[in-house]
This record gives sequence, structure tokens and C-alpha cells, in this order.
Amino acid sequence: MEDLQRPTAPRGGQARENLVNALRECCELADGIEHFEGQDLLEVLNHLDGLRFVMAESGQLLQGVVRGFEG
Repeated sequence: MEDLQRPTAPRGGQARENLVNALRECCELADGIEHFEGQDLLEVLNHLDGLRFVMAESGQLLQGVVRGFEG
């Protein structure tokens, strides 16, 4: 866990920021998913799919940066 607190390369810093922002946005979308119907719900679900892509990409990049510090 200590490696996550070390300074990361600029790409790692951006990946971390993107991941944190996407996770926060997912929490905000929960109310929409719970209450919206029809087209509004579809829009929220589509946006969530985009966030999943950002989270996967940023998570993989950040893992690579952290592993690079371990090696």
C-alpha cells in the first residue's frame, strides 16, 4: 500500500485523477439510475458505460505505473 503514496509519473497522476473523478461521478449517477425512467434512464446508463471505459483504462494504466515502482 505504501507504493500508492509515492509520487507517480505524470501519466500515473492523470490516470489517478481520471479514475477518482469517474468513481465520484458514478456515485452521483446512482440517484438517476434509481429514479429515472425511459430516455432519461438510457442516457444515464450510456454515460455510465463511458465511465466504465475510463475506469478500466485509467485503472490499468495506474496499475502499470505502480508496478513499475515495485520493480
